[in-house]
Amino acid sequence: MSDTTIPIPRLDRDEISAVVQVDFGGASEIGRKRSQNQDHYMIAELKRQLSVLSTDVPLESCDALYGSEPGHLLVVADGMGGHCNGEIASSTAVQVCARYVLDMMYWFLKLSAQNEEDFTDELSRSLSSAQKALWSQLESGSNPMGTTVTLAYIVWPRMYVIHAGDSRCYVSRDGELKQITTDHTVAQKMVDEKIMTQEEAATSPFSHVLWNCVGGGDHAVRPEVVRYRLRPSDQVLLCSDGLHGMISDEAIATVLNSSPDAAASVKRLLVEANDAGGRDNITAIVGRFERV
Repeated sequence: MSDTTIPIPRLDRDEISAVVQVDFGGASEIGRKRSQNQDHYMIAELKRQLSVLSTDVPLESCDALYGSEPGHLLVVADGMGGHCNGEIASSTAVQVCARYVLDMMYWFLKLSAQNEEDFTDELSRSLSSAQKALWSQLESGSNPMGTTVTLAYIVWPRMYVIHAGDSRCYVSRDGELKQITTDHTVAQKMVDEKIMTQEEAATSPFSHVLWNCVGGGDHAVRPEVVRYRLRPSDQVLLCSDGLHGMISDEAIATVLNSSPDAAASVKRLLVEANDAGGRDNITAIVGRFERV
């Protein structure tokens, strides 16, 4: 498991305590070349609610211990495998990850620097749980199935991204788009090892060959963990390679910066990916965080 904390300027107290309005949009479609959509996605709100039936503890003390801010779970999965295996893999992964978060997360404790590492360790195990679920579904002699998973768990202003594969998570800040996950492709690994350039990787046949995903063989998944501090006016994008493989980051940024809301951004992104050829299934989730 790799763990990355994105180096960004320290947030001031106003940014941390800011009340933000969240706006999410998501969609998935088959594209123009595929016969089946093997992508799946989820946007969910997780309300950390505690119903006190009886206590002699002052409620102010309870509030200090139990968080009231809702969390948001975003997941994109791009399945791989013959026949219907890819669709099954991505659907299973999304469901298992969501169930894992629901059952196992630290629902009531407020996230802090002290419990953040334990939290991300637990969150990353959702991908291992999904992998075990895929392995259990394989029948003797059946084709291997696998899926990318890019999962973001957001409790303002913290965002935790758990990732395997070549779907992506971006953050748009002050009009600039930044990819915060790494593509787990052989081509990108060769770039990292200085065997080829980024320009060569873009046209390399290895740009679509994954060395890390959920399922897809007998190797354990290696979740990438990214911790990120959001700011008011940030936008978050999760997408499959059917989007980022068809249109440039510059084109994506233009859509995010000029759309009136998250749903409009998603709609335009899918249209542009289809207009560029739509060679793969296309999935996108956009989250916007505006200061109230």
